[in-house]
Amino acid sequence: MPVDVRRDLLVRAAFRVIADHGVEAATTRRICAEADMSLASFHYAFESRDELLAELVARGTSDEQASIIAPLAPPDPTDVDTEWKLPDDIATLIKAGLMSYLESVVADPKREAAMITLAQYARRTEGLEHFATRLYTRYYEIAQTSLEVAATAMGATWSTDPEYLAPLVVAATDGLTLAYLNTGDRVIAERIIDATVAALLGHLKDEP
Repeated sequence: MPVDVRRDLLVRAAFRVIADHGVEAATTRRICAEADMSLASFHYAFESRDELLAELVARGTSDEQASIIAPLAPPDPTDVDTEWKLPDDIATLIKAGLMSYLESVVADPKREAAMITLAQYARRTEGLEHFATRLYTRYYEIAQTSLEVAATAMGATWSTDPEYLAPLVVAATDGLTLAYLNTGDRVIAERIIDATVAALLGHLKDEP
């Protein structure tokens, strides 16, 4: 089995194990069992459990960034099968990005549950605090980039630096993620999105 395939199977298994049982229970033995892989084969893919946890952070944030950014910018021009149309206003564009994120939560709730669990575990575990810091640093970067891309696409300008607006977006995505994971209620999650978009619009410069 190629190493990249082995790594992918172990990462996917780790997300499921952490979501179902917590980080403490996510031993290499249990993750390998979930991946239907021998324990001895784990070290062909990762040097340690900590390296696997770091990969979870990288994979999770990369997937989330892809889901949010996808509606904000045109697709690869060589992808002739993808249709894309710029919306009429920035509010619609920002909402599309947040709705795309919500769809990713609905599609893979265990991944999001695992990311939340991992952040909380890292925060209270000596020596692993950097995982939580790294996770939220990436979240803020993704949110800032998304706001900048949306404004550029629509020819708009933020009156408040997107760096300062990014935590608002992250707080909103955290909130809608927890709301959906705990209740399965999309309506509530979409209300959070609408409120977030309304709040962000107050930070746009008025047209001259």
